[in-house]
Amino acid sequence: MVMIACDTHSAHYRVNTAAAAHYRSFGRRAYRAGAALDSPAMGYLVRAERVPSRPLAAISTTTTHRRLGADILRLLDVIWPLLREQNVRTGHNVVMYRGSDGGGLRVDVGVEVFSEFAARGDVRPTSTPSGEVATTAHHGEYSELAPAYAALERMCRDTGRRPAGVSWEVYGDWDDDPTRRRTDVFFLLDPEPAG
Repeated sequence: MVMIACDTHSAHYRVNTAAAAHYRSFGRRAYRAGAALDSPAMGYLVRAERVPSRPLAAISTTTTHRRLGADILRLLDVIWPLLREQNVRTGHNVVMYRGSDGGGLRVDVGVEVFSEFAARGDVRPTSTPSGEVATTAHHGEYSELAPAYAALERMCRDTGRRPAGVSWEVYGDWDDDPTRRRTDVFFLLDPEPAG
C-alpha cells in the first residue's frame, strides 16, 4: 500500500463533484512507494491499494453536472423499495462514474448488495471494478468533494500513475452533522507497465 500526504490548499482544483476532470492524461514519472509530496500539510491521505469488486443493484443513466444530485436521489428512490421488498442484505449507496458522453455524465447509481435480488425495470446487477485504485476519504458535505478529487489527481500526477477512466464514490451512513459524513472516493488505475 502506498500512502501519500496531500496539501489540498496548494493542489490545483480543476475537478468538480461529478468527477469528470480526472480523465485527462498525466506525465509519466517513476512510481515510488511511500513518496511524500512537497507539502507538510495533511489535507487528504491518499492510498494506492488493490480492491475487490463491490456487487451493486444499480440503474445506469446519463445525466449532467447540474442534474447529478437530483438524479442520484431520484434513482435511489427507485432502487431502495425494490431491495426492501425482496429482503436483500444491503450496504452503502454508491455512484460509479464511467466518463462523459457528449457533455453528459455516464453513471451507475446503486446500492451495495450482499445477497441476490431479482432485477426489475431499470434496476440491474452490476459491480464496481476490481483492481488497483487510488483512494481517499472525504468528511463533509457532498458538494465539497472537489478537494478529494484534486488529492487523487495530484497523487496520480506525482507518481506517474494514470486513472483508467472509471471512478466511484461510496457514501457512508447519513449523519445530520456534515462533518461526520464520510465519502470514500476511488480512481481505478491503469495497470503499471511491466519491468
